Formats: sequence, C-alpha cells, structure tokens
Amino acid sequence: MGSIPTSPRAAVQAYCTAHIVPFTSNATAIGLTTAQATEFATLTTGYVQAAGDAEAARIAAATATENATAAYNAMRRSLSRAVSDIRDFASDAADPQEVYNLAQIPARQDPSAVPAPGQPRDVSVAIIAASGELELSWKSSNPPGTTGTAYIVRRRLPTETVFSFVGVTGERKFVDSTFIAGPDNVEYTVQAQRGGLSSPLSEIFLIRFGRSGTGRQMVIESATSSGENAAGKQEAA
Repeated sequence: MGSIPTSPRAAVQAYCTAHIVPFTSNATAIGLTTAQATEFATLTTGYVQAAGDAEAARIAAATATENATAAYNAMRRSLSRAVSDIRDFASDAADPQEVYNLAQIPARQDPSAVPAPGQPRDVSVAIIAASGELELSWKSSNPPGTTGTAYIVRRRLPTETVFSFVGVTGERKFVDSTFIAGPDNVEYTVQAQRGGLSSPLSEIFLIRFGRSGTGRQMVIESATSSGENAAGKQEAA
C-alpha cells in the first residue's frame, strides 16, 4: 500500500483526499471515532478549498505583477526620453546648469567616468510577524558620490522557468507583499540600477519553507547559488 507521504504538499493532499471514504466509512472497524473521522474529512476538504483559493490568488497576483512590470517599463522609458531631451536642450542652452537646476536632474556625465552600481550581496530574509510577508535585505557598495540607485527584485516559483519582476526599491530592503504561502520554496535575485548602468545580478537566493515539530514555527532555510546556507526560525502568524 506504499508509505504515508509527508511531503510535498500535493502528495499529502492526494493521500488525505483518497482516505476520506475509507476512514469515514470504516471508522469503528479501524479504531477511529465517528467524530475523529468526520474531523479528518472536514479538515481535508477545507485544505483542498484553501489551496485552490491560494492558487487562484497566485494567478491573479502574477497577472497584476505582469501589468505592474509593463507599467513600470513604460514609465522608465518615458523618464529616459524626458531626461535625454532635457540634456540635449541643456547642451545648446546659454546656461546649461540653469536648465538642470530647473529640471532638478543631474548634468549629463561621461558614462565611463562613473562605474556601475555594486552587485547586491549577502541577501537575507525575515518574516514580518504581523502580516506574514517576506522582507528581503541585502548589502551593496556603490561608487562614492553617486545617488539614485534603485534595486530591482525578481522572483521565481517552483512552477516557473524564468524570474519575474516583483518590485523596485530605493532602499537595500524590500517587502514582497505579493508572495502567497503555498510553494515549498521560492527564489529571488536583486539587481542594482542607476540611470543606464546596471550591476551584475545577485546570486540566486533560495528560500525553503517547512514547519518545526511543534507546528508553531515557520522554518526558513535559505541558500545562495554558491552553496552557502543559512537557517532561521520565525514565529508563524
């Protein structure tokens, strides 16, 4: 009859669903109370419904993320065109600096004079207790005197083959408010960007989820693509 699965979730769900009828129909004969068998059936069907709701929400979130990505790219293209036109105008103006001051943008610089932002590194994760959201943080060294560095965060779920844009931040931290609990793991990359210059991608940051023996703590096991591992426990909501 095979062994009783403990993971992944899909296997456990299938096993529990398949045992609703045997447990409820033969409760007394197999040593279960009617109440116990009924509870098992109720909890199993409840999880199936919750998992379906979570999947529907994930699909909706993915669509919203794609829309946000398209809107973000359009905004960046518009900004790039506007800044380029302003700088072209300033180059022909009697007082270029006055134009830059009015536009509140820096003057055009020789791209080779200022290096690209530093590669994000030492990515770590924590769970926000109040909401259950994931908060990523990292380190990154940027050239002295530079400003306006943004960090682009991308995510890949186990069912996905490519990383998708999930957000951008001007800080060295980011809260992923679109991640929905359910997958056993998730991967992230972070990339710094300033103007037309981009840093190398961070190493892929892998987060695995599980529960401790008490079932009250969320256990996070994280690893970079280089194989360095870190483990941490956060109280589950």
